[in-house]
Amino acid sequence: MGSHLDTQPAGGRYDGILGVQAALEVLGMLHENKVETYCPVALVDGTNEEGARFPGAMMASGVWSTKSSTPLEACWTIQDKEGVLMMQALKDNGYLGATPCDYRENGLECHFELHIEQGLYWNEQGMQWFAVRVTGVEGHSGTTPMTGRSDALVTASRLITAVRDTALRTELGVATVGVINSDTSQATIPASIDFIIDIRCSTDEMVEELATQIFQAFDAIISQENNGTASEIKRTWGLPESKFHENCIKAARVSALMEVDEHQIMDMKSRAGHDSAWTSRVCPTSMIFVPSKDGILHNPNEYTSPENCALGAQILLLSVLRYDYHARLGAY
Repeated sequence: MGSHLDTQPAGGRYDGILGVQAALEVLGMLHENKVETYCPVALVDGTNEEGARFPGAMMASGVWSTKSSTPLEACWTIQDKEGVLMMQALKDNGYLGATPCDYRENGLECHFELHIEQGLYWNEQGMQWFAVRVTGVEGHSGTTPMTGRSDALVTASRLITAVRDTALRTELGVATVGVINSDTSQATIPASIDFIIDIRCSTDEMVEELATQIFQAFDAIISQENNGTASEIKRTWGLPESKFHENCIKAARVSALMEVDEHQIMDMKSRAGHDSAWTSRVCPTSMIFVPSKDGILHNPNEYTSPENCALGAQILLLSVLRYDYHARLGAY
């Protein structure tokens, strides 16, 4: 069981945190009632799930699954905006552990993750991040004629708009630019602009198709601008589409039906990335979602009622016990 405790800079109190807190409550309930399970029950808090401080989301679960393109040693060398290495940050807070972060040495029989709802779309969807650098020519903002400028920011603004417009036109999925960086001053024509594109679709093929169409639009814009600007694109991180395990889904559904009526249950897809997407590559996995008021996420206004938090924790407990019971019987 588990989720993550890190959040976005403007995040709320429920995303990830509820999954960890509920799993801790489940462990407490099992201990207080002296329940002896067939499989050991563990709580996992995934490091850097959001990827807000260190680029590359779902980092710990990706390393543990060995399916991520960024292995452990490479993760340790990633820097935050202040130049702090991931390894140093882990040392500083006492979390650079000696236990191997590898499912082949520390595996799971299954994994359940409780999370707040993130949009009503059963399975994880494919996603990719791309880093884009637009280059131009630096110049004085007061003495360089408007017709002679190679302004990287002007071109970047058109490219960013094309990201939105292409996603709207194709209806293949969603595409977002959430980070923009420039090192220039207010009196200088920008010579370099960096931004990150986040693309999420129902399938990996749709991700690739949307990315292709966005970058074709980029080429057309660069050609139209004809001002000496250029763009460089690099794929920085990705998460393949994931399918959750039928046994785990059934355990969660049956457990939910013990607490609520059929009409209060629905199968869902999530365009958000979760640690469960990586665990599902190597062990049976499923997620349990509870309502979030107005579907708000990555926002201080996130809110899930105490009743729904408690209900989610109860269904998590029952799901774990049901899966453990069938594992004991050798059914799984």
